[in-house]
Amino acid sequence: MKRIVWALLLLPAVLAAQNKFYNYYDNGLAYMEARDWARAITEFRSAVSLEFEDVPRKRTYGTKFIQYYPHRELGIAHYMLGENETARKELELSLAYRSTDRAEEYFTKVTGGVPPPKPEPKKVESKIAAKPAPVTTTVTPSVPKPERTAPASSILVVTRKYDPAALPQVGSRLAVAVLPFEGSGDAARYRDGVTSEMVNELVNLRRFKVIERSAIDKIIAEQKVQASGMVDDKTAVKLGRLAGADALVVGSLSVSGTSLKISARLVDVETGETLIAQDASANLNTPETVDPTVANVATMLYNELPIIEGDVIKVEQEELFIDIGSVSGVRKGTKCVVFREGESIKHPISGEILGKRVTRLGEIIVIQVHDKFAAVKPVETEQDIKVGDKVIIK
Repeated sequence: MKRIVWALLLLPAVLAAQNKFYNYYDNGLAYMEARDWARAITEFRSAVSLEFEDVPRKRTYGTKFIQYYPHRELGIAHYMLGENETARKELELSLAYRSTDRAEEYFTKVTGGVPPPKPEPKKVESKIAAKPAPVTTTVTPSVPKPERTAPASSILVVTRKYDPAALPQVGSRLAVAVLPFEGSGDAARYRDGVTSEMVNELVNLRRFKVIERSAIDKIIAEQKVQASGMVDDKTAVKLGRLAGADALVVGSLSVSGTSLKISARLVDVETGETLIAQDASANLNTPETVDPTVANVATMLYNELPIIEGDVIKVEQEELFIDIGSVSGVRKGTKCVVFREGESIKHPISGEILGKRVTRLGEIIVIQVHDKFAAVKPVETEQDIKVGDKVIIK
């Protein structure tokens, strides 16, 4: 019960410090207990990107150890969402590292009664295991959720341009908070529903770490902000920082005749600048088109924030330069994670290369964009950044 309550509140101070694998893993377990499978997957993916292997005893800090089975829990969460093929792969990997009754139980459920294989493990020398807990990343493809099918009489569904699960990840994705949508008159009746649907759609896209609405509502109440009134950007940014967000979705609704216009802006909490603005309209003569219209706006925001990899090409005293720019989709205010690649991670039985170990060096933000490169400045650093280090859009 304590885990569930904690998961539903996620205090801002905790959110702001979520950069350790065990923080992400603990959050994932909390979301599992709360049956919030999509958010659990987001947290476990962040954990796996930093510490890959399932192990019965994992050191966190000092003399504290935990049982650490992120692939097993990922498999179970995907199974609960009906994504059986992805679930099977995750459970199979967990069993390859260390067989547990829980992993075997869900593997059998996923395969419709077929028990997990028990191959004789190969003895593979691993220099990785001997190293003192460096952080890791992996590319583990996931089966994307089916696109929403809109009613025949409604709007066209906007297509997703990429699958974030098939792209590298180092730590958490971009943390996004959705503020209550604004709207007066006839539009006021749609505020709550559109806000909730926007949160759900962003969670389901699995591109972002979406802060729970209950946490946002709690902060709004504590700050004595009128959720139903107009919130200026300065106040919105303050709320976003308190929530531990990297960016805010600030939305508005307006009704003209039988049309409901849904507008949304993504605002950077560091600079207060609008990064992206998108809108779409639903026909109120067919109310069932409202939710698909919200989904379209969410997907348009998602498509404007592609995940791109690059390299650090120059290091100066106060700024760095990276080899990705506007041609690749980078924009001013884009946040990136800087990391250094290490040894390959191999499947413990098949020997298949699953990814590479990385050392997370910190975060940077783009301050000036050119066609094929960008100038960036550090937001926070854990180690010195050098030419040749890698970057990935957060």
